[in-house]
Amino acid sequence: MRLFIAEKPSLAKAIYEGLGGTGSMSMGRGYLQIGDVKIAPCYGHMMELFDPEDYDEKYKVWSMDDLPIKAFMPPVLKAKPESKDQLDIIFQLIEEASDIVHAGDPDDEGQLLIDEILHHVGNTKPVYRVHIADLNLKPVQNALANLKPNSEFEHFGRSALARSIADQLFGYNLTRGFTLQGRHQGFDGVLNVGRVQSAVLGLINSRTLANLSHQESFYYEVNGQFSTATGAFSGKYQPSDHDILDEKNRIIEMASVTQVVTQSKGATFTVSEATTKPEKKAAPAPYNLSSLQQTCAKKWGYSADRTLEIMQSLYETHKLLTYPRSDCRFLSDEHFVHRESILQAVAGTMPQFASLIAKANLDNKHKAFNSDKITAHHAICPTEKSGVGITLTADEKNIYELIARGFIALFYPESVRNKTRVVLINEHQREFVATQTDLLSQGWESLYGSEKEAPVRAVDLTTVQKGETLPCIEASIDKKATTPPKYFVESTLLAAMSRAAKFISDPELRKVLEAKDKDNPAESGSIGTEATRASILKKLSDNSALISIEEEKGYKEKVWKTTKQGQDFCAALPNEIIAPDISARWSSQQEAIKQGSLTVEAFVDGIDVYIEKQIEHIKTHGIKITPNMPPCPVCKKAYLRRRSDAHGELFYACNRYPDCKTTYPDKGGRPNLTPKVKRIMNVSKHPCPVCQKGLMRRSTKFKGKTRYYWTCSGYPECRTTIFDQAGKPNYATAKTETTPPSDAPASE
Repeated sequence: MRLFIAEKPSLAKAIYEGLGGTGSMSMGRGYLQIGDVKIAPCYGHMMELFDPEDYDEKYKVWSMDDLPIKAFMPPVLKAKPESKDQLDIIFQLIEEASDIVHAGDPDDEGQLLIDEILHHVGNTKPVYRVHIADLNLKPVQNALANLKPNSEFEHFGRSALARSIADQLFGYNLTRGFTLQGRHQGFDGVLNVGRVQSAVLGLINSRTLANLSHQESFYYEVNGQFSTATGAFSGKYQPSDHDILDEKNRIIEMASVTQVVTQSKGATFTVSEATTKPEKKAAPAPYNLSSLQQTCAKKWGYSADRTLEIMQSLYETHKLLTYPRSDCRFLSDEHFVHRESILQAVAGTMPQFASLIAKANLDNKHKAFNSDKITAHHAICPTEKSGVGITLTADEKNIYELIARGFIALFYPESVRNKTRVVLINEHQREFVATQTDLLSQGWESLYGSEKEAPVRAVDLTTVQKGETLPCIEASIDKKATTPPKYFVESTLLAAMSRAAKFISDPELRKVLEAKDKDNPAESGSIGTEATRASILKKLSDNSALISIEEEKGYKEKVWKTTKQGQDFCAALPNEIIAPDISARWSSQQEAIKQGSLTVEAFVDGIDVYIEKQIEHIKTHGIKITPNMPPCPVCKKAYLRRRSDAHGELFYACNRYPDCKTTYPDKGGRPNLTPKVKRIMNVSKHPCPVCQKGLMRRSTKFKGKTRYYWTCSGYPECRTTIFDQAGKPNYATAKTETTPPSDAPASE
């Protein structure tokens, strides 16, 4: 029996059909079968690395004394709780199989995902590899006809494993170290450190600080009015080396612009260039997940996590859209072959698109249809399933319409505009440029709105001829204030993550990270993946102690800023962690693992050494962070931290325990510092048989019933207890305890 292990159910289904399977399919037994072939799907990663406490229970409690936690090599894997049942089925099928076909996605993570299962069971049976990026029938059949030994691709899995181990080491060690030191400084909260998460936090922080430190200054622009026989047109002055400029090539001194005006107004200018060129613009490429998340954030304010959730419903539940976690913006040639059935399905799902589809030119092959450009997945597009009879939510309709409209646009002609550029220069070498744009054909843009009326112009720049001389009848100065760089919003953060290399200051390191995406034009030096970016932003947004997300005037989306504690945390972290530098460094080493010049063990050893240095620095120097815990009013040396007891009751305790044992009850999320009124002791006339002091009647609950007993009022010096009998002490039961009874105050 041959066993295919597929990364996800949709891939298992495609393999089933590629092998000739037809009709209804049932996953009732956890796999598909055709003849002597069984196809078992995974659901993403089915296994995960052991946590430190899986190796040693002492790591359940965070302690600086246990840091750094070294890598456990070779690493041990465990089944994810939600994957155990399906994983047991796969384990059994591996035992039964004569050979196995690895059908993970054609990327590093896809290779690791199946390899880790095979290594975990100690498989010794032959394993082949199939690379399927396009789930259409013909590409799947071609891939199935070209199986290769899995050993040729295992180095990709080793690269992904190295990254996984390193990410875990980073998170467990540095998060614990910074969090524990933060508590000593009065900060109650988790200070998460992660290769991607910390780099994104650093981007938000640098932009926040740039805004806070911005000092308004001014720059100047000069606009000239040039006279022709039919009227005047305006041109914008082009600053030169003779002017006093800032780093953005803007004039910043009034003396400079005054001289420009003096040498331009009333002067004669010669037209040195007068060109009109058509500009053709094809419809945008189909969406990948990041570009879709950015658009949805701008249009509807959806979070990245929310967009992915809606996409999962359209993909898994309704089966109207293809796989969402794609980083590619190309479709296969097979999608072009099946364009008519896809468009028919769109018309069935969204009848309002029928008239737009009728106007489409299905012979028009957009450059997005290119199988050679597909990476692990193709772009997101509608499936061939019609949504007739399916009720979509408003959010689902929004996203389906967005993707469907984009797919229809691929079969519309280009939009065409005439771009006119006129350059004028005078004897003082003062240069002005005037531009004009004329829409000739709206093409695909008609799907997104009606054509705007052409503006009324005094002068049509296309009539201006090269070599003409024109007088400058007016030159005016426009004074403008500088503005700080815009705060990040969710859409721009997603864009920054897909172009993270530009935030690396070292040009060589920047090139390394860019090289990682050399085969993917949709990204350039990216951090995170389509599958993880939404969750990374969700984790950051949930940490309100470090990040604030709020509405601000002038922004359509909510802006992301670091709090004071977030700024302190970034200041405490090494620069390479709050920038994408670590990702770039690891990327070059992962490439070396793929090339065979570096082992996983050597890579991890380097990570261990780096973390050890960071932990030593934290232990020696601590960190500075603004407290968010109330100071302890007793010892005045530490802070009150919110805790919970064995019963889940909240209270506050000094974080210098056991040196300071101060505790306070919780009251509405703050420590109740109001002193308790001491209860007046009800001392009876019944004497203690040991010390003769009065006895006190007490009660306790036992199996839901109230029971009474007597204790000496001389506690704790006298620990005599006596059972109660009809409301009086039964002296026959008197005894002196060596430990206090259950309701007596215990010593710390």
